[in-house]
Amino acid sequence: MTRWFLGFLLLANAVFAEEAVFSVAQAGWERRPQPGGEAGVVALEVRLQEGWHVNPPNPSDPYLIPTRVELQLPQGWEAGEPQFPQPKKVKLEVFEQAVELFEGSFWVRIPVKAPAGAGEVTLTGFLEAQACNNVSCLPPKKVAFSVPWGAMVSPPTANTVPSAPAGGAVAQGSVSERFAGASLLLQLFLVFLGGLALNLTPCVYPIIPVTVGFFLNQTGSSKRTALLASFYVLGMAVTYSTLGVVAALTGKLFGAALQSPWVTGGIVVVVLALAASMFGLWEIRIPAWVSGVAGARQGVVGSLVMGLVVGLVAAPCIGPFVLGLLAYVGQKQSVMLGFLLFFTLALGLGLPYLFLALSTRSLEKLPHSGAWMEGVRQLFGVLLVALAFYFARPLLPGDLGDKLLALSLVLGGFYLAVIARPGYEIAAVDRFMRAVTLALVLAGAWLWPHSGTTPAQELSWEKANAQVLQEAIAQGGPVIVDFYADWCLPCKELDEKTFSRPEVKAKLASFRRLKVDLTQISQETEELRKAYGVAGVPTVLFFYQGREAQDLRLTGFEGPEEFLRRVRKLVPAGSPAS
Repeated sequence: MTRWFLGFLLLANAVFAEEAVFSVAQAGWERRPQPGGEAGVVALEVRLQEGWHVNPPNPSDPYLIPTRVELQLPQGWEAGEPQFPQPKKVKLEVFEQAVELFEGSFWVRIPVKAPAGAGEVTLTGFLEAQACNNVSCLPPKKVAFSVPWGAMVSPPTANTVPSAPAGGAVAQGSVSERFAGASLLLQLFLVFLGGLALNLTPCVYPIIPVTVGFFLNQTGSSKRTALLASFYVLGMAVTYSTLGVVAALTGKLFGAALQSPWVTGGIVVVVLALAASMFGLWEIRIPAWVSGVAGARQGVVGSLVMGLVVGLVAAPCIGPFVLGLLAYVGQKQSVMLGFLLFFTLALGLGLPYLFLALSTRSLEKLPHSGAWMEGVRQLFGVLLVALAFYFARPLLPGDLGDKLLALSLVLGGFYLAVIARPGYEIAAVDRFMRAVTLALVLAGAWLWPHSGTTPAQELSWEKANAQVLQEAIAQGGPVIVDFYADWCLPCKELDEKTFSRPEVKAKLASFRRLKVDLTQISQETEELRKAYGVAGVPTVLFFYQGREAQDLRLTGFEGPEEFLRRVRKLVPAGSPAS
């Protein structure tokens, strides 16, 4: 009874959709903060029209949409968890048991701490809630409010508020709360482990041939190699942490610089230049003016720059862990904390490449290093050419990029086998190179017929805007919303390998399928992105019975089997929408 009622409430009484049934009647300081000292308290009064109610922040029924309050704070300011009064327990006809709710008017208090040296500011924020009466529910609505420095209010002293922020304003959920409550050292350790784990994601695999290719062109002792490798990882860390902090503090998409064809094209040129050096067309050398500055440290600047470039390549690797960290840093709005967390994350990501660089240098100590090293250089030259076509896919029309990638692997295999084959004197090396050559040809042949999808295979989608999305959600049926961009390689992979599968298409046939294009962000798409907290692409949202199933939100690529399991959790077999 409860599920049926909530699924169709949004269809009833549409006449109330534009009516302001709740508002922020007052917002001000109950107690101003002391800069660098005692916390202050922001208080706001919420008023509802007679006969309407909103849910508490932690509803007793999982299908009820919680009420939440959020402050947008200047840099260095901190806010604790909003403090709501005790909700009323009311027996409604549509529920078997009494439910907790707010009606009439109530006050919300938020502890706020100001940094040392803070001046007089006007804070802004919003209240988000879903108003219901006994026969219908309105779509969730956000109401903005401001708190001028001189605005003082005197709410009733019903509920107490702690004198300091309780862990900062963090996203709800046990994992986020535990992370926010941990010490800084523990947070850094957990983030470092998360960076190591990112190396298990396929999107960072292309960095391996870039790393090996670069260090094969370096000369010097093991100590010098270790120094160069350290600066290589440092470059990755600087790029990754800078992008992460900028994304968290400005609300921009992480890796969104790659929406520019010039940036993507620049990466392709760098990778092709590395490939040319593998084929002996040129050698990586530090310019003379750099040599004069660096002196004995020649190569350090080159390693740092290469690390910066590789860090840019790694930036679009978005996963739930990184998105959660972005949200946490954005809410804390601390530049130092954001830099430390993302710098540590990048160190975890880059540590394996430090060992990879050191092991690469040890290859020169193998017997018959002339033929061995020449073969390795040619192999990585072929791989780098294929990698360049891989990154060029968003710049090329249709499936041309996929076909060029497949063709580069096939031709590269023939090149290694027929044209560039050196006389290997080590049997194991000879067998290895034969196997790799065969694997390249087979991989290219396999990729060719799978490049792109035919029109018959494509899943049809609607172009989403705010009105279309709101109407689809209000209908109560299952809705899938795909935030994507043409420059996003995992987005293309999701289309080609998951959405095109017959079983996935069959499961999504009953869904309202919407796409939000973030290739070139407009004001409309930016508002949608912010409204739903999308920090990177691809991000896939699921709605059913008028609300988002946030635990099913997908970020990054997912195979068809895992994706189907996710969808079945939203719409179980046997339900009307399945």
